[in-house]
Amino acid sequence: MTLLDLFHHMKAFFVSLLLAILACSPLHAQDTVKVIFDGASASVIVPDNVKGVTYTVSGAHVVINSTTITQEYTYSLSGASDNGSLTFNGNYKFTMSLDGLQLTNAKGGAAIDVECGKRVSVILSDGTINTLADSPLGSQKAALYFKGHPEFKGSGTLNVTGNLKHAICAKEYIELKKSTGFINILGAVSDGIHCGKGNPDWENNYFQMDGGTVDIREVQGDGIDADDYGTIRINDGAVSITVEHAATALKADSIVSIKGGVVNLMVTGDDSEGIRARHTVDIAGGQTSIIVTGNGSTGIKGKRYTTGSTVLNGGFVTISGGTTEVHVLGGAYNDEAGATIPCTGIRADADLTMTDGEVDVYAMGLETLPIDVTGTDDRSGGTLRIIRIPWHTNAFDYQYDMTLYVVVEADGQRLDDYSNKAVGAFIGEECVGYGVFEDTDYGIMRVRSNSTEQQEVTFKIYDYDFGRAFDATADRDITFTPTASIGTPSDPVVIGYTARGLMGDVNLDGMVNITDVSLMVNYILSHNTEHFYFPNADIDGSNTVNITDVTQVVNIILNPGG
Repeated sequence: MTLLDLFHHMKAFFVSLLLAILACSPLHAQDTVKVIFDGASASVIVPDNVKGVTYTVSGAHVVINSTTITQEYTYSLSGASDNGSLTFNGNYKFTMSLDGLQLTNAKGGAAIDVECGKRVSVILSDGTINTLADSPLGSQKAALYFKGHPEFKGSGTLNVTGNLKHAICAKEYIELKKSTGFINILGAVSDGIHCGKGNPDWENNYFQMDGGTVDIREVQGDGIDADDYGTIRINDGAVSITVEHAATALKADSIVSIKGGVVNLMVTGDDSEGIRARHTVDIAGGQTSIIVTGNGSTGIKGKRYTTGSTVLNGGFVTISGGTTEVHVLGGAYNDEAGATIPCTGIRADADLTMTDGEVDVYAMGLETLPIDVTGTDDRSGGTLRIIRIPWHTNAFDYQYDMTLYVVVEADGQRLDDYSNKAVGAFIGEECVGYGVFEDTDYGIMRVRSNSTEQQEVTFKIYDYDFGRAFDATADRDITFTPTASIGTPSDPVVIGYTARGLMGDVNLDGMVNITDVSLMVNYILSHNTEHFYFPNADIDGSNTVNITDVTQVVNIILNPGG
C-alpha cells in the first residue's frame, strides 16, 4: 500500500468517525416534535431525547405543554384539518416550522395560539403553502396569535384569515427576516396584522419588515397596527394593503418609518388614512404609493394627540429620501359634529420637514387639499410636486387605456406654461383622463375606459388663475381605442380653447364692470395682478395696458350697446 492509498483510507475513516460523533451529539440529535393533522384527528410525535414536553389531543385539537428552560426545540406542523387547532404553553423560546399546514379552528379559538411570551422563530418551509383560519366563535384575539414575539423566515407561503378579530396578532413585536417568503392576509374582521398590548416601551412593540412580500386585503380594521407606543419599520421587501372601511393601512402609535422596499396602499373608505403615526411619519427611502378614494381621507398623516395614555405631542412628517406618490381622489366628508373634512394628500398636525427625496401629490377635485401643515412647513431639499386636477377621476377604476401626445392653444397661441392649467379628457360627462405637462413641447395624456367600443373623447381646459373650465376642441377626431397611441412628439394633438370672450372682461367672469376697471388700474400700478387676463385688457391691441385701455373699458360699461 502506498502512502497515498494510506492517506485516502485514513481520510475516509476520520470522515465516518466524525459523522458518527455528530449523529450522537446533543447538538444534532433529533429534537423536532412533529404535529400532524389528519381531518378529524391529529397525532404528536415526541422524540425520546426531547424532555419536558407533554401534550393532549382531543379530536384534531392539540395542546402542547413545555417546561424546558434550557433547550430550544423545533415543532413541525403539517397536515390538514377543518376543525383543529394547536395551543402551545411554555416559558422558553422555540422554533415553529410550518411544513404544509392547512388548519381551520371551527370550534372557536385561534388556529394556532402560542401562549409563550418568548421569541418564536416561525419558518415558512420552502415550497410549502400554509393556510390558517379561525371561526367567528370564541374570544380569541387572532387566527394566529403569539403572546411573545414571532420572527418569520423561510421562502414558503402563509395565508391567514381572521374571522373573529385580527388575522395575525402578537402581544409584543413581529419581525419578517430577509428570507421571508409570502404572507397573505385574506381577510380579517379587525386588523390584518396587529402588534402591541404589551409593555408601553417603543422597543418591545413594533412591526419590522426586512424582507418578504406581504399582501393584506378584505380587512375591516387597519392593515397593520402597531399599538402601545408601537412602531412600524419597513426596511425592505414589498407590502401591499387594501383598506375598504374607515381605517388606516399603516398605523403606529409612535413612528412609521420607511427606509426601503416597496409600499403600495389603497384606501377606499371614508375618513381613512394611508399612513398614520401618532408621533412621526418618517420616509427616508423606498418606493411608496398611496391611493385614497374615500371622502375626507388622508394619504399621509402625522397625528397630534395632547391627551391620552400613550404618545403625545407628535404630528410630524419628515421626508429625507425615496420616491412617494399620493393620489387624493376623494371628496369632502361631514363628520358627526357637522364639520367638513377635505380629502388631503399630506397632513402634519405639527411640522413637515423635507430634505431629500421625490414626492408627487395628485389632488383630484377643487375641494381637495394637497398639503396641510399646522406647524412649520420646511421643504429645504428634495422635490415635491403638486398636480391639481379639478375633475374627479380614478385611473384604477378602468380596464383599458390609450395614450395621447398633446399641446394646448389658448386664443390661437400655443401655451408654453402649464403651471396654472389642467387638461381633462371626457367621455360624455365622465372625466377619463388628465394631462400633467412638464415638457413645453408636448404633454402625454392617458385616457381610460371600461369599454372596448370606440367612444368620442372631448376635452376641457381648467384655468386655476380664473377658477373656471373652458370647452376645448382637438384638431382631429379622437375616439377611444384600447392601447392606441394618437399623435407623436413631433406631431401632437392640438387642443384649442377660446378664453378671450368679452373685451374688457379681464377676470373672465363673463361680465364687464367696475371690478375689471379696478384690476386694470392695479395692473398698471404693478399692484395685485391675480385673475388678470391680459388679452381682454389690451383693448387697442398695443401689447400694453395703459390708461387708454382703462378709458375704453369705462366706455364699454357706460355704453353696453354702443
